[in-house]
Amino acid sequence: MLVGAQKWVAAQRHVAVKEVALGELDGRLQVPVCKDTGGWHYDFPFSSQDTVRARCGTPVVQFYVRIAKGAGPAGVGSAEKSAPQATTRPAVVLRQGLLRGTRLSAAQMQVVQMPVADLPMQSIDNIDNAVDAELTRDVLAGKPLRSADLRPALMVKRGQTVTLTLRQSNGFAVSAQVEALQDGRKGDSIRLKNRESGRILTGKVMGPNSLEAM
Repeated sequence: MLVGAQKWVAAQRHVAVKEVALGELDGRLQVPVCKDTGGWHYDFPFSSQDTVRARCGTPVVQFYVRIAKGAGPAGVGSAEKSAPQATTRPAVVLRQGLLRGTRLSAAQMQVVQMPVADLPMQSIDNIDNAVDAELTRDVLAGKPLRSADLRPALMVKRGQTVTLTLRQSNGFAVSAQVEALQDGRKGDSIRLKNRESGRILTGKVMGPNSLEAM
């Protein structure tokens, strides 16, 4: 993830990759494998452009990485030194307190501006990054959500009848009702059974009781 962020920043600055130096992540953080098509997504979340954000939808997680000062001639350096530092940042908070295991919807959240000093590490600033995720702990109303507070929600339960879709190269799609042999969260690959033929299949969880053939 850090290597990708370094290359992305270099491309935005039009400098060589070796001229970009990024700060280190907190050693307590674990960086998962991003299962999104194309991998990690990068952007500058703040106008000062002194930080690069790496985002992933599967699993739902984002990291903020500081761009080291003086790391190159194109503003990873001198131009940014005079840029004002943001005193507030957007943060996603709950409209009401919710319990661990709750599956989140957009209506349960809102984005507010909060003092930077009050924001925890890895706070989330985009509601889309939390929709359909599940809380890993009880969270009070008005408290910033962190990526660590979320995990992909359970979309499929073992024994349920689910819809498996096979997408063909000609643009057509064929769907069938099959039995889930495992629990599955969004993005998981799980085993399925065709009850008529007894054939064991594999599908990727795309949504509630919905999978795509692999």
